[in-house]
Amino acid sequence: TVAVIDRLLRSMGFDAFTISVNNRAVLTELLRHLGLADQSLAVLRSLDKLAKIGRDAVAVEMCEAAEISAAKADKVLQLAELEGEAESIFEALPEITGGSGEAIAAIDRLRDVFEGALAAGVPRRRIKIDVSIARGLDYYTGVIFETTLDDLPAIGSVCSGGRYDNLAGLYTKMPLPGIGASLGLDRLLAAMETLELL
Repeated sequence: TVAVIDRLLRSMGFDAFTISVNNRAVLTELLRHLGLADQSLAVLRSLDKLAKIGRDAVAVEMCEAAEISAAKADKVLQLAELEGEAESIFEALPEITGGSGEAIAAIDRLRDVFEGALAAGVPRRRIKIDVSIARGLDYYTGVIFETTLDDLPAIGSVCSGGRYDNLAGLYTKMPLPGIGASLGLDRLLAAMETLELL
């Protein structure tokens, strides 16, 4: 999916964009380690606002909405604020998430997506491991994506999505896991006009 997003935006004339990648399971395992599994949706909804409202406001909202301690909110935010090269993030994640077998497996799946995208020809400069993105929608179960334009960050995400294991089960008795991303056509058209790409 990372390679598809890369090819799609390049075919539209964009060159400077960043595809942020995370795995919801990494966050899930951290929350389990902190004893917050039952409050996960409230915590993740708050965390998804980090870029918009900032650390302090997210911490307050997390404590109020999820009814958790400030210390536990701080642990979640420590994970979300990991930055740097992908390799250094992968090295730091096991200790922060508790190092359980499930946490290591989630980190390995995230690494596999990153390495697979590189092998598929996506330039390293376009892929960012960002463990802060949670995607507020409840049905994502694995890898998640958000794509932003480097020259117009304020426009927000222009192509987002992820893995969903159970969504199609709402409409059929067959298990139909899937993965995908949706294109923000109106935002992209506005961006293309601003950048004189139309």
